[in-house]
Formats: sequence, structure tokens, C-alpha cells
Amino acid sequence: MSFLYIKSRLHVSSTEMILCILFTLVAVPAESANILFATSFLSVSHQSVFQPIWKELSLRGHNVTAIALNPLHDKTLTNLTEIDLNYMYAQKKEVSKKWLRYFLEKPGFLQVFLKDILITYLFSIMHDNYFQQPVVQNIINGDQEFDVVIAEWLFPTLGAFSTRFKCPLIGITSLGAPIPALDSVGNPSHPVYSPDHNLPIGRELSLRDRILSTLYAIYVRVHYHLFVLPREDKTVKKYFGRDMPYIGDIERNISLLLLNRNLIIHKIMPVYPAVIELGNVRPIKVHKPLSSELKDFLDNSKNGVVYFSFGSNLLSSELPEEYIQAIIETFAKLPYNFVWKWEKDVLPGKPKNVFIQKWVSQTALLAHPNVKLFITQGGLQSLEETITNHVPIIGIPSHSDQTMNVDTAVKYGFGICIDFEDLTVETLEDAILRIMRNESYKQNVIKAEKLMNDLPTNGLNKAVWWIEYVIRHKGAPHLRSPALDIPWYQYLLLDVFALVVPILVVLIYIYYKIMKWLILLLKNCFSKNVKTKKE
Repeated sequence: MSFLYIKSRLHVSSTEMILCILFTLVAVPAESANILFATSFLSVSHQSVFQPIWKELSLRGHNVTAIALNPLHDKTLTNLTEIDLNYMYAQKKEVSKKWLRYFLEKPGFLQVFLKDILITYLFSIMHDNYFQQPVVQNIINGDQEFDVVIAEWLFPTLGAFSTRFKCPLIGITSLGAPIPALDSVGNPSHPVYSPDHNLPIGRELSLRDRILSTLYAIYVRVHYHLFVLPREDKTVKKYFGRDMPYIGDIERNISLLLLNRNLIIHKIMPVYPAVIELGNVRPIKVHKPLSSELKDFLDNSKNGVVYFSFGSNLLSSELPEEYIQAIIETFAKLPYNFVWKWEKDVLPGKPKNVFIQKWVSQTALLAHPNVKLFITQGGLQSLEETITNHVPIIGIPSHSDQTMNVDTAVKYGFGICIDFEDLTVETLEDAILRIMRNESYKQNVIKAEKLMNDLPTNGLNKAVWWIEYVIRHKGAPHLRSPALDIPWYQYLLLDVFALVVPILVVLIYIYYKIMKWLILLLKNCFSKNVKTKKE
């Protein structure tokens, strides 16, 4: 435990500080580990979950090297080395309106599968670009030594770092985990009560949803093992060397999988000991200040404010024109003020009651007492922030886990869902008025917040404790699921069925023959008795 960590957590005198340090040194042997924290997904909201963890690890005295897409640039963190990849955001190609519309549309039955094929291919391109960066190459070819690798677990690709440095591997996600990620630790998943979170379905599954979920659970595994893993394996061998093990074998040696799942927002599912559900990782109560102009706008909004943002990945300024016009027309009709995260300097036709800003300190804005409603895409981080600040939502989901997140708000009674294809002036105006005029939405989100945050510890402390657990024990093979060592045909009980079914068939056949013989015997006996009586 470092002096900096103690000082940052305690408000004590110098004498008390010295005594505290001496006690700590005597009571708990100080252990400092070398940690590599590798992230790859270009999303501010996703990276915001990981930043507090590598910061806290460094405060606790560990030497942390973070391959960071969003570095903290905090010079007080002397144990933290950030490999800055923020410039990769500029390399993102602009999405054409044709592709944007495709991603906005709620996928139909077949589109779910086509969309997954496209997204997994784009992720593979992203990983190839990631590894070819000179600063990443320096890590791969360097002579550093690490005690553990913490890898963002979109795919197992970043897990190659653990093999390169011969140390335990921990996977971490900024939300839940898709089926292949759960399979990597042998965690069970069921298409009905724990469907893949990327599916555009809610909490209550219709027959169509159950069919889709079942087929998707089969498809995603076949596609993953036949196409995704071989493609990622080529990338790993290209940059780490031909002597690297198959990436599918690397992922099966993961010690822990840390999931940013919250028991309120996400559906309940069974988890093995190697799967740790975190939740509440980010310090949402810590706010960056609002601009003075925006603060004045909020302070003077006596009728209430509606905040409109689609997060850091989907730019509202690139929405199709008919959606933008429907939103503008709706806002202009209503007696409330609106703050719109608009990524351009000018919003053509902007109503007087609309304030636009390219980037907003979202937690600070949602904490303002005049903000009464949040129109959001339904991302996990946005939902955590709005629940914490007791602000109901109108959710307009488009991809990933957003549909299920918004459905959570609907279930708990603090949100309304509108699909993009249903977004009109009438539907949006009706939803806004329903929430702004009905206090029950506010009361329901307060209840949800109490459930969400009533935990023995927060996700940050839980994440750090389990990371240090893996470091202390140099891995966690004792948490390994036995399912990982069972052949797939045994896991699916195919060998059991192969033996039992033929035996049952034979027994049923024998039973059928015996019954047929008995019936024939009885018929013969009955016919003889009748014949005897007649005679």
C-alpha cells in the first residue's frame, strides 16, 4: 500500500500519517506488482470504466502500464505509465449515411446475423490496426516483465499479451459479455433466461424472440470458432510470432472475467466463481464543471430541461435528415428547454429553447435539479448516470445491449422506449409529455437507484480486490470451470444420448412386441371361450 494511496484516502495529521504508515508496513507486507492493462475499443464511454481501475491500482502501489485510448494524463500518479493511443480516434473512418441508417435500424430476424458478421469483421480490422501501432510494438518486443495482464475482452485477441509475458490473464468488459466470452470461462448461458446481450430483444421474450435467441446461440458459436478465432489467430501470429499458441487455447487459460454488470440493469444469470460481476465501477458523483453559459441556461430553465444525447459513439449531427427535423419540430412545440449534444457548430433551424454543445459533462448536467428527462440511446454508462441522478429516460436504442437496457427502464417504470423507425413528432412529443407530467417516473427511478447502489462494496473495490487476488496466487486455476476440460459432445450429453436412446428404443420395441403378443394371446383365449360357450 503506497503513501500516496493512504494520503488520498485519509484526512489526518502528519503524526497520524506516520503512525498509519508504520502500522501498515508492519501489519501487511507491501507487495507491488507490474500490471499491463490493455484496451482496444475506440469509445470514450467504454474506456471510462477502465480508467478508475488502473488509477486505483497505481494508487495502491502497483506499477501499472496502461495501453490507453483515453489516458488520464494525471502526473500525480507516479506508478502509472500510459501508452497514449488517443490519436487512433482520428483514424476512424467517417460512417456514411447509408451505413449509419443500417446501424440505426432495429435489425430484423436475418439482419441480426448479418450485422454480427459485419461487426466482428470490423473488430478484426481494428485489432490489426491496433497491433501495428509503433507504441504497441514497443510493448510486444520490449523486455518488460509483468505479473498479470488485464485485457479488454471484446475478443480474446489482447490475451496474447499474457502468453508473451508468461503471466496470468484477466479479461474485463465495460458492459456484459457475449456468449463466446462466457464460453471462454465455461460459464453456462441459456437462450431464454440469459440471451446474448447483443440481441435486439427485451426482458420478456416472445416466441419469436426465443426462436431468434436459440438460433443465435448456435450461430454465434459456429461463426466464432470457424471464422472469428482463426482470423484473430492470424493477427496474433502476425505481430507476436508464429510460435504463439492458438488464440482459442489462450482464451481458455483466463483466470478471471470481470464484467461491468449491474443486478438491476442486466438480467440475472448464473455465474461461475471465475466470473465477477462488478457494477458501479465509475465514481459517478464526481463531476467535471459545466460551462458558465450552459449553467446559466440550466439555472434559468424554470419549466424544466430535457437533455438529448446519443453518447460518444453515435453522433446526433449525423442522423438522417428526417429524424433531425422531427426532433427539432418536437422541441420547438414544447414549453421546456432542451440541451442537445450536437457535434457541429451550427444546428440549422435551431429553436430558441434549444442549447447546443459539442461535448457535455453529462454527470454534472444530469445532477442539475432542473434536468427532468434524458433522451438517450440507452448505453450502459448513460443508464447508470441517469439512475444515480434520478432522471427518467426516453430510450431510442440502436445496437448492442441498448435494447435490453432501455427495456429495463420500461420494466422498472422510469422510461419509455421509441424505436428509430417509429420516431416521429407525434411519438416523441407524446413520450416527453407523459414523463414530464407524471411524477411516477421520477419516483420509480429513485426506487431503482436505491436497489442499484445498495451493495456491500462498489465495483471498483471489487475489481481491485480480485485483480490482487490473481496476483497473490499467480493465477486462479482453482476457479477454472470443469466445463472447459470436457469435450463438447460430453458437455451436450451426446454420448449419453447415443447410448441411452438406442437402449430405450430397443426396450420400447421389446415392450411393444410383448404387449402385441399378450393382446394376441388374450384375443385367442377370448375367441376360444366364446366358441366353447356356443357349442
